[in-house]
Amino acid sequence: MADWSELPKELLYLISELIDSPFYLLRFRSVCSSWRSSSSPLPNHLPLKFPTFPSATAATASIFSLSKRTLFLIRRPHENQQRPWLIKLGQDTHGHTLLFHPLSRFPIKSNSNSNSRSRFLLNLIDLPVFDIGHEFILADTCPNSLNALYMEKVVFSWLGSRKDAFALLTIHISGRLALFRSGHPDWNIIPDMLTPYDDVCVHKGSLFAVDSTGRTVIVGLDLSLAPVADSVFGGDKKFLVASEGELLLVDKYLSSDYLCELGVFDDDDEDEIYELGCERAVRFEVYRLEEMEMRWVEVGSLGDRVLFLGDDCAFSASASDLGVDRGDCVVFRDDTFNVNALESGLGVFHLDQGRISPLSDYPSISKLFWPPPDWVGLHGLH
Repeated sequence: MADWSELPKELLYLISELIDSPFYLLRFRSVCSSWRSSSSPLPNHLPLKFPTFPSATAATASIFSLSKRTLFLIRRPHENQQRPWLIKLGQDTHGHTLLFHPLSRFPIKSNSNSNSRSRFLLNLIDLPVFDIGHEFILADTCPNSLNALYMEKVVFSWLGSRKDAFALLTIHISGRLALFRSGHPDWNIIPDMLTPYDDVCVHKGSLFAVDSTGRTVIVGLDLSLAPVADSVFGGDKKFLVASEGELLLVDKYLSSDYLCELGVFDDDDEDEIYELGCERAVRFEVYRLEEMEMRWVEVGSLGDRVLFLGDDCAFSASASDLGVDRGDCVVFRDDTFNVNALESGLGVFHLDQGRISPLSDYPSISKLFWPPPDWVGLHGLH
């Protein structure tokens, strides 16, 4: 049997350089002292403080703190028939680990009628764990605050292999792109904007952004915008998803609804009917980036892939890894006030059938989420 500790140090170092997940790198370095000493060091801790955006009001003028949340797919050891568990873990300002629904920005509570948050002890060393993705949050530095001060999606990228330079990209309230670079004191609002931007992401180490028409650019550290693909007209909200080395564009179509509510007004104690406007998803289209041709090409099938669209992240996973019946679908949040809204604001769009189903109609996917599967309690969940 081969002695893995005797692998050449140069080879170990090259392998470790290709591991872009801190969790996987930690496991790599934990194999033995030889692997640890021959591998790349763990990335530095995230920088904590950032200035507010230009033109911030006095009410919001403070310092942003950056936090990271990681999506994990956890399996039961040696049991392929048991359903896995898809979770998101992050920390509050006190360093306490919090559990989140994978598609939500709000922590899960153990009891909906209680203000206390769930307490868990998960031993990730003894469990088969897959690092699915991560999201970054700019939050208020108020000691007890758990809410994001800035509600737009934020992406983070280390620059170079030394992990001491970084960049942040998000969408300013004006709809323009906002870039923060290490070594610079302030955010830069990039003036170019034909139409407001919808989404940002990191793909193959580059910062990407897409506007509401589907026009896609790479954002340079010099504040330049290099065209990647022309517009894709049709839908109402664009999402970028990195999947198996490809960049996908998900185009979300919305329909406006109105919900009638009965209200009571204190001035005359008379009931009055009023309407709440809301939008719900009715259809999705998926496109793949053809980099050489600089265009988006519509995808007829996702094959084994399942796409997830959340509040602050978009990610994908294979149906076989998730243990679900089939792929070729998009799982999404649709937070509406409509009486026919999908359970917990979640729905499933079947790409081959062109229809949306409530999450309850797809039990193999709904069981990925909260509550945890029964076997989790056997392996360190308390």
